[in-house]
Amino acid sequence: MEIVFLGAHNCETKTTRPSCLMLSGGVVLDAGAITSSLTLDELYELRAVILSHAHYDHIKDVPLLAMNLAYGLKSVDIYGSRAVQEVVTQPPFSGGFYPDFFTRPPSAPALRFHEITPGLEFSCENYQILPLSVPHSRDTTGFLVKDAGGHSFFYTSDTGSGLGDVWQQISPELLIIELTMPNRLTELASSSKHLSPELLEAELRLFRELKGYLPRIVTLHTTPLFEAEIKTEIQAVAERLHTDILMASEGLKLRLGE
Repeated sequence: MEIVFLGAHNCETKTTRPSCLMLSGGVVLDAGAITSSLTLDELYELRAVILSHAHYDHIKDVPLLAMNLAYGLKSVDIYGSRAVQEVVTQPPFSGGFYPDFFTRPPSAPALRFHEITPGLEFSCENYQILPLSVPHSRDTTGFLVKDAGGHSFFYTSDTGSGLGDVWQQISPELLIIELTMPNRLTELASSSKHLSPELLEAELRLFRELKGYLPRIVTLHTTPLFEAEIKTEIQAVAERLHTDILMASEGLKLRLGE
């Protein structure tokens, strides 16, 4: 399984894009950087987009993707919770700012929505995916993704503290977890249900206490303005935990199973 970080931040600039992971086989997790990262031919190879929650930076490329697909009479499956469905299939997001691509073009709608439920595993292409509720906004889900060879990773999407129930249910090889703000903004991170290095450290210590190990760790959803500050602080966390923590950047490629 290959994982490509199309977007690894929470803000878009010339060099940074919002959270978006592309898996081998044409499956994408979150839609923060699809159309700005892929060629038309690559867009036509996509099979599914799985959305963690309905905050704009995670869904923004859904209509832009659909516009490209509609002209080529291509379709893609969209997976998300009922809360996500209420946003992406209704005006103004669908049928307002853009046409309703869940019904257009009539002969082959560009988008097909599939509702997912936290705790209920579903199949998507060659993957088994378990959505699990994480402490962020309404109905935000992280995803445990397993390939046919049994290799797995967990993507938290956006999350705050309080992941103990999630840790109990997973044993991934790789943990892709958000890291949004520096330690001096820990209070803001906590109130907005995001993580700072010190909050992340507490969650990782709890993981190791509950599971007896730490998986490979990669962070994303970093605020570009604070990136250098966060990098220094997370390196200190890694040293205290005697592990490696990699801050993702756009274009990073990881492989599981090799």
